[in-house]
Amino acid sequence: MENASDYNLDAMVADWAVEIFEKSDDLDAAIDMAHQYADGTEWVIYYAKAHELCAKCDTDNGEQFLEDVGHPETVTYDSLAVSIAYGEIYSRIAQAVQGLYEMAEEIEGAA
Repeated sequence: MENASDYNLDAMVADWAVEIFEKSDDLDAAIDMAHQYADGTEWVIYYAKAHELCAKCDTDNGEQFLEDVGHPETVTYDSLAVSIAYGEIYSRIAQAVQGLYEMAEEIEGAA
């Protein structure tokens, strides 16, 4: 993703969700991989990217993540942006992966 936008973020996450779904054995393993993907993305690693994501994307999930887990140990402008960006990306990946597993179960159940 070159520029932060909800459209671009959703597209990036959708690609990752499919990749995670194909690589994982079950939903638990997929959720673990979602953490790894979110934690390793440049949108979480680099402050400027995290700020851009927070400024240009809906961050409701990221803010909820921060509320659920608490503030970073050292609260700074940068650490808050990184935490919100991580929470937003992780939640979008986890939701997409869960949706893929639910679709797979429905298809298996219908067969």
